[in-house]
Amino acid sequence: MPTPGTIAFSFDAVWQLAALGVWFGLVHALDADHLATLGGLATNDRSTSATAYALRWSLGHAAALAAAACAVLALGFGGMAAIGGAAEWAVAGVLLVLALQSFRGAARVRATRPLGAAATVGGGPAESPPIVRRRSSIRGWWLGLLHGGAGSAAVLALLPLAALDGLGLSALYLACFSGGVAAGALAFAHCLGRLLGAAAGRDARLARALQGAAGVAAVLAGAWLVQELLAGGLERL
Repeated sequence: MPTPGTIAFSFDAVWQLAALGVWFGLVHALDADHLATLGGLATNDRSTSATAYALRWSLGHAAALAAAACAVLALGFGGMAAIGGAAEWAVAGVLLVLALQSFRGAARVRATRPLGAAATVGGGPAESPPIVRRRSSIRGWWLGLLHGGAGSAAVLALLPLAALDGLGLSALYLACFSGGVAAGALAFAHCLGRLLGAAAGRDARLARALQGAAGVAAVLAGAWLVQELLAGGLERL
């Protein structure tokens, strides 16, 4: 029997819950730090497509949320807020690294390609050895895990579970949320991939501008995230 304030199983509740999960997932996927991370990965290393980065990132994100949900629902683990905060600081550090890589790549294109010459975004050839492609794929997966454990993901994905009655509804919501995250990430990656494909083989200035823009986006997203973390820390004092 459901406790007061919880959502019990019904067909209407299932459809509403699924729609809510997908919508929250889409909104979450379009967070500035997510887009900056995916953009930095895709522009800095073209050994893997933007869509492949987004897919692996989404899978890592879903795996982290599933693990967090199991910890909260099955074990009653109450330390997710601290873990989420630590993960957000790590995300800010990753964004700084991606920004530095983007700026370095833009400088490398400028140094090695005369203006007007064709250039590959990412500063390297379109094809890379298998070992490089494997490392690129792993980066997307691990960064997805990191983002999935960050605070904003826990708020949108885990807090609604308290209002759900039963593991079935909880699993449905998490699955729909993760599906929405994947849909948003893949849609962004598709648009970015088309832009990178249009830039490939064209003027070096366009390649340099794309990498510079990715670096600026990573810096701004990282600065915004740090500001939010510092403001939250001051409010708790």
